[in-house]
Amino acid sequence: MNKRQEEKKAWLRGLVKHVEPGKIVEFGCGSGFVLEVLSNQFPDSIIVGMDKSIERLKEVISKNLKNVIPIQADITENIFPKATFDTALFVGSLHEVFSYLGEEKVRDAFRIAHGVLKDNGVLIVQDFLKPSPKSVELILKNEEIKRRFLRFADEFRPRKVRYQERNHGVKLDIADAVEFISKYHSPSEEDWKQEMNETHFFFAQGDYQKVAQQTGFVIKKSKRLPKDQYWWEEIEKDIQITFESEYRWIQLVLVKRVAEALCLGSKP
Repeated sequence: MNKRQEEKKAWLRGLVKHVEPGKIVEFGCGSGFVLEVLSNQFPDSIIVGMDKSIERLKEVISKNLKNVIPIQADITENIFPKATFDTALFVGSLHEVFSYLGEEKVRDAFRIAHGVLKDNGVLIVQDFLKPSPKSVELILKNEEIKRRFLRFADEFRPRKVRYQERNHGVKLDIADAVEFISKYHSPSEEDWKQEMNETHFFFAQGDYQKVAQQTGFVIKKSKRLPKDQYWWEEIEKDIQITFESEYRWIQLVLVKRVAEALCLGSKP
């Protein structure tokens, strides 16, 4: 396991401690990195990994995780009976829902998770966190990076990227700055084109909390998580960051509200 994978695994320890064992589902499981951690930590639990990509699910199958069941489906589809799971997770998957399907489908994903959880079941969300608006500057250290930025500004589809050119870089909103940083070293042309369809930074902390509460969850914990330092070290040869790093994730730990208990609690 390389350094980056080790850091990712360490980063997930803060997630695992909130999981209720029993029946667990990860919505948008990808190639199964989180499933592998869950399988090792909860060997007696039944764990479902759901993703729309059959190629990613093949990678899950190749890991030979004995207590994991892969299912091909879209995470905005309601395919499970009500009150099935003790824990549900969205780890790095909601930004894709927002990018391709819009904000209302994010709400649908929360509603579906609420429906399939048992009373007092736990929903854990980890995803990108949009920083508060402010103007920042990126110093682009070579011509190739400058060309890469101009291509990003031209091809990024989720929103218009507004910027001002400077002698050695660009001035722009911090959300667009960290969006570019997260994408500029896409390893292939195919990966670049996919990234141009996706925004990582779509909800601020309050937006996540509002959607959670509107869909029937009680917020147990809401925490800002820093991105791993290894990721930042990779960009230093190409881009100088002139502002404090705000490349953040959010971790929400939500509990399914029990209607009967609420009614009892409201009595004088």
